[in-house]
Amino acid sequence: MECIEIIHVLPTIHNGSDSILWRRGDFSTKVVYDIFRSPGPKVGWYSLLLRPCKIPKYSFVLWLAILEKLSTMDKPWLSHLGGVCVLCGRAVETHEHLFFRCSYSRRCIRALKSIVRFNWPNLAWGEDITWASKRYMGRHIVQAAYRALLAAIVYHICQERNQRVFRHITRQSSTIARNAIDAISQKILSIELLDSASSRGLYRLWRIPWPVRDTA
Repeated sequence: MECIEIIHVLPTIHNGSDSILWRRGDFSTKVVYDIFRSPGPKVGWYSLLLRPCKIPKYSFVLWLAILEKLSTMDKPWLSHLGGVCVLCGRAVETHEHLFFRCSYSRRCIRALKSIVRFNWPNLAWGEDITWASKRYMGRHIVQAAYRALLAAIVYHICQERNQRVFRHITRQSSTIARNAIDAISQKILSIELLDSASSRGLYRLWRIPWPVRDTA
């Protein structure tokens, strides 16, 4: 499919509105994005949303959580629901509480640690994100898997919260942790890795049997 190429990035008047002159051609969509995006400083947490193990819907929810844009109970339009965290029933549900001051979400983190040695400092939410963006940055597949796991556990905790609010379904924290790990394990299996010490180490860490490949 052909892309749209800009030949003059100059405002013109067409039917009383601003427009831009385009022509068909071979052009990078990134250049178009760079033209229209608002300038701003780079953020340190962008590395948490990078490939190769990311699952788009998990990364999207993590992005919202980092920006504190999820519909937590402390939002004014949800005040009629009482504001109390439905996972623990002990405090006002905020991003700070949900990730990971809540006793339920803390148990989810402990379950992750017991299976895949997922380190997490449990400081303030913003400090945790700063720590993770440095601790799990880089292209190594192990770091990428941990980034994806963070997004997965945030997603599944949000999902559990929504299940309790809207469907009155409750699951154990160990189930939530297992679901997050299984999702990233399946993602790892979908990536064809070279037979190397680091690849085999990743499989051992995540308790995934090393696949037997046909060498014929």
